[in-house]
Amino acid sequence: MTIVHRTPLDVARHELQGATRLPFERGLLRTTGSSAVVTSPEIEASGPFDRLVGSWNADVPDGAMLEMQAQVRLESGWSDWLNLGSAKGSAFHSAPAQETPQAFVDVDTLATRKPAAALRYRFLLSAPRRPIVLRLAAVSVSGAAPPAAAPFRQGPWVRELRVAPRSQREEQERYKNDVCSPTSLAMVMDFWGRRLETAAVAEAVRDRQTRIFGHWPFNAAFAGQKGLEAYVSYLSGFEELQDQIARGRPVVASLTFRLGELEGSPLRRTHGHLVVVAGFTPRGDVIVYDPAAPDRRGVRRIYDRQEFHRAWMVNKRGVAYLVGPLAGRRALVGSAVTDLMARPRSVKKAELHDADHLSQLLYGESVTIQQAKGDWARVLADEQPAWAGGRWQGYPGWVRAEDLVCEDPPRRGVNAVVRTRQALLQRGRDMLVLSVGTRLQRFSQDKGVSIVRLLGGACAEIASDSLYPLPAAATAQSRAEIVKTAELFLGTSYYWGGRSGVQADPSIGVDCSGLVDLAYRVHGADLPRDSQDQRRMSRPIRRSELRPADLVFLTEPGFPARISHVMIYTGGDGLIESRKSSGRVLRSSFKERFGLPLAKIRSGGWVLDHSYGAPRRRRIYFGTYF
Repeated sequence: MTIVHRTPLDVARHELQGATRLPFERGLLRTTGSSAVVTSPEIEASGPFDRLVGSWNADVPDGAMLEMQAQVRLESGWSDWLNLGSAKGSAFHSAPAQETPQAFVDVDTLATRKPAAALRYRFLLSAPRRPIVLRLAAVSVSGAAPPAAAPFRQGPWVRELRVAPRSQREEQERYKNDVCSPTSLAMVMDFWGRRLETAAVAEAVRDRQTRIFGHWPFNAAFAGQKGLEAYVSYLSGFEELQDQIARGRPVVASLTFRLGELEGSPLRRTHGHLVVVAGFTPRGDVIVYDPAAPDRRGVRRIYDRQEFHRAWMVNKRGVAYLVGPLAGRRALVGSAVTDLMARPRSVKKAELHDADHLSQLLYGESVTIQQAKGDWARVLADEQPAWAGGRWQGYPGWVRAEDLVCEDPPRRGVNAVVRTRQALLQRGRDMLVLSVGTRLQRFSQDKGVSIVRLLGGACAEIASDSLYPLPAAATAQSRAEIVKTAELFLGTSYYWGGRSGVQADPSIGVDCSGLVDLAYRVHGADLPRDSQDQRRMSRPIRRSELRPADLVFLTEPGFPARISHVMIYTGGDGLIESRKSSGRVLRSSFKERFGLPLAKIRSGGWVLDHSYGAPRRRRIYFGTYF
């Protein structure tokens, strides 16, 4: 489990003394006096852990000091605060040996004597002349048992990122045997346009206490000083590593292996060595840039998948440096619903036909951040596909950064979805009203109450009858339920860009494609956001193949190649739709809408739409996702 705090919502519950929050574009926090303390709330881990590593990205001016500390909660109670490292200006210092009855720090890693269940971190800041700016904080924890290597499958990670090779053996004699970490970091920084000499990186990351170059948090902190965002993470296995490569982000990985355990390595054995992972072969083997090669021509290597898994995942618990710009970072929606806008503009009052209001995102939905501007983030909504540039990508727009948490989407465990238009989630005295279509991880239920895991690891209660078991995909049995989900919005107002059951006014609903998207989302399908793309992704069918929950598309009057409306077929002659011309979600029929029953209409043909004052000529198409 890795906790990354980078957004205003991430630190909303932090205790601040002598510090103030910053606009998203500028970072997290800034000191306001000569000293400050920033303390996180208690963070529940997703499982027991016995290792912890902290990271930070900060601007620490000369004469200022930043120290990161952590404490862990065991069965016996909370440990003392332990020092994870400090920065004095641009120089890094680990703490002398620290031992308590519950835990100890070994250079850069906090180890517990018995499994821990929760943690807190804090920063002690001293800035007598100029303020410190904290831009990112992260903590990663690990349990003892490594997972098995996931079976390889083809995907966008079968690629090789263009990393410029560097060999530590070509450095000065005083460096070349000890600088695998800064050499690997320098390769990745160079990949992102921050080209520095390896020796300069080595001197910058050197721990002034132990004199070593491989202190994990210090390497991440230095990349942060150079405008990148970087942190140390215990990755959970190849799936996370492959995801980074698929997103175009090389990874620095830590390895340990004995004689004969990593064929092709320039080292015979090592107690700790860092390399850059740049891709995967079609067989699933790992493309690595290994700085221990005799010269840069031999840096690129291919390591067997199972051998690499043992050296990295089993022996080193999957430790990695994740380094890159803000653009491309994943985040999740942390509020019940947030608006996706065409430009960074807040919606003070819902306007039913606001062209800037593109869509809405639900709690837990994934976005890819592209840009920061003030308190806003330009994102791609990953779960609302859009066709652009000849490929599918997330739907683009702007969201308020205060509605995001800097967390990767869960890879497994999401197994339930809200089936009612609204559902009340309760954690102690805190309550959150969730929308239909919100996906959750449910891990127990009893007497009509389900326990679900929230973002960040905490647990909450929700009524079991408000949830539906989340299928992997919509099935034939889902057809009636898809129609039933759409019926939740009957009578509500048509709302341009509406895609939620939680609105400022209960009478406000959804637009046509938002209705379809939510109805299918409850049943395991992520449809494109717009009707044009919903038709593009669907499979065309004939009238004789039309079944309940299939879709009926209409072109824009006067533009026969442009789809502008979508309806859900309910069986017989029936339809359900969010109709802009009528201003509401309603039941209708082919006969009422077009003056002809379904039996006399064919897909691709022309119809007269009688929903306007004067009938308009449009093409009609049928499509299915089954």
